[in-house]
Amino acid sequence: MSMKMNLIKRGTEGELQLNGYIDASNAAEVEKIIVDLVPKFDTLILDMEHLEYISSAGLRAFKHAYMDMRTKHGTLAAKNVSKMVMEVLELTGFTRLFKFL
Repeated sequence: MSMKMNLIKRGTEGELQLNGYIDASNAAEVEKIIVDLVPKFDTLILDMEHLEYISSAGLRAFKHAYMDMRTKHGTLAAKNVSKMVMEVLELTGFTRLFKFL
């Protein structure tokens, strides 16, 4: 399955809508896109309403984005997290990386 992303810009806030799967086949590309957005925004929101699956490789992309945002004193936020993805975030301790909207 593929991943589709759509960026909505609101001044210093960016919202990246994630749609599909993040797994080993596309995690590096997703990570590059997310990390490249960090310098452009004070707040980066990941809309996970249509994120159906995330692997450990995808979690690494989130961790890298969080570390970069923390370094610049920005905020990494999440919204519309599906039950399945939230369970993965909770089990791995990744809920601490996000401000939930």
